[in-house]
Amino acid sequence: MINKFDCSKMPLFWGLLVASSAAVIWLSVASHRPTAPDSAKHYGPAPAAFQAAPRTVFQPLPAAGQQPPAATGLPAVPAANQPLTNTASAVQEELSQAIAMVRPAVVAISTPKLTQPPPNNGGLSYIQPFTDAIQPVGSGLIVDRRGYVLTTIQTVGEAKKVHVTILSGGKKKYEADLVKLDPETDLALLKIRSNKSFTSAVIGNSDTIEVGDIVIAIGSPFGFSRSASMGIVSTNRRKVFVNGQLYPDLIQTDSAINQGDDGGPLINIKGEVVGINMAHYIPDKHFTGIGFAMPINNAGPLLAGP
Repeated sequence: MINKFDCSKMPLFWGLLVASSAAVIWLSVASHRPTAPDSAKHYGPAPAAFQAAPRTVFQPLPAAGQQPPAATGLPAVPAANQPLTNTASAVQEELSQAIAMVRPAVVAISTPKLTQPPPNNGGLSYIQPFTDAIQPVGSGLIVDRRGYVLTTIQTVGEAKKVHVTILSGGKKKYEADLVKLDPETDLALLKIRSNKSFTSAVIGNSDTIEVGDIVIAIGSPFGFSRSASMGIVSTNRRKVFVNGQLYPDLIQTDSAINQGDDGGPLINIKGEVVGINMAHYIPDKHFTGIGFAMPINNAGPLLAGP
């Protein structure tokens, strides 16, 4: 006779089976786990995975004005931007020195009356003096200690006698005579009526400038005397027609050149004069960042034996 299976014992059977299986699995895992660090006395040094990592000790916040202490346990991080900071500071210092070298030689030039400006040729035109309520004012540059001043024909217009204002050390106005004109370069040479010795600019070599060189335009835009604006040489040999006159090798720059900057210097980062500001491109009287300077080497014949 077959005995029937007692179903009331099923829960107990399955419980014992699960418990015994769990015990077997636990014993298997425990027998294969890594050796603890204190077993090093039997089996040598503990694996690297068990060696204690250095702890970072954080110090309390410093008082105001004090430098925070360095955290221990971490390598010092070098200042990655230190060389860049030093370079930027050096460039800033050079720019400041360059401007300081030439500013005492930059003058304001005023004429008794404004000459009728030539027509604007498609936005490309000569820079005109800035006209205030009294008289037109342009810029110029002392190129010789005896009082010789280089400027543009547009600045002096048709006047034979002009006024030159020395802006450094307090404004002082002098009369000046027109010495020479050079229509091919739009440059004019004046002589201050004085026997004093004046601060003159350092003349550079415009043949050495390259596209991308930093340049600075200085003048009196809209009457703001001896203002400086920085840019680069956009093109060093630009052939353009200005009001029908061909200029084969002008220096093009994005330095801001406005009314009143006519006759002012364009200098390099060494403070040397490489050009004289004389034209700009302003379609519909909108600023474009396109200005032109006459290379200073072209003024050689005008400056020979003043």
